[in-house]
Amino acid sequence: MKKNNWILIFTSIFLFVILGLIYDSKMIRSLDNSAFKFFEFIRTDALDSFCYFLRDFGSSKMYLTFAVIVLVYSIIRKRIWTGLSLIITLLTARVVVSFLKDLYERPRPSSMYYVESGFSFPSGHAVMATSFFLTLGFILIVIQPEMMKHKKMIQFIVLLMIFLISMSRIYLHVHHFSDIIAGWLVGYAWYSICKNVFINLHERKQL
Repeated sequence: MKKNNWILIFTSIFLFVILGLIYDSKMIRSLDNSAFKFFEFIRTDALDSFCYFLRDFGSSKMYLTFAVIVLVYSIIRKRIWTGLSLIITLLTARVVVSFLKDLYERPRPSSMYYVESGFSFPSGHAVMATSFFLTLGFILIVIQPEMMKHKKMIQFIVLLMIFLISMSRIYLHVHHFSDIIAGWLVGYAWYSICKNVFINLHERKQL
């Protein structure tokens, strides 16, 4: 099993820290406003409904439900460490998100289409979608090695789901585009750290 490159992990963390320092700059605010205007331009009732569906589908409760199902299946396949890795990655990612939101205390956009509580930076939906779907894609291949031949298709679906759920947050005006970028960076870094740790433990026969 291949571990993720630590250089990429630290680069993601570094870029997140930089973004956390400049998200209120003129350049970033202009980028955020441009993203809002684009989605306002293409807004339709059908897209409203689709994005509200993605909001609910991308909730932590939904991910944990899927994670429990994967855990049961991993037990059946005698690869329990894979199911545990998904649940632990999700639970710890939620803690990381809460910590970072409280640390930065960035207000949500004032033009929200519905009332969403909490702070804005980074996007919890982007972090959770990134960490969940990347981890799920990895463990599916571990549990079902024959799925390796469909690796590119799995990667495409994983990236598509992350993108759609993340973009829905901008569409609904509950997050700035910069919140989403930050969420992707945090989600990738946390997924990679957890993946590398679990692979290490598994290779040492400690899990």
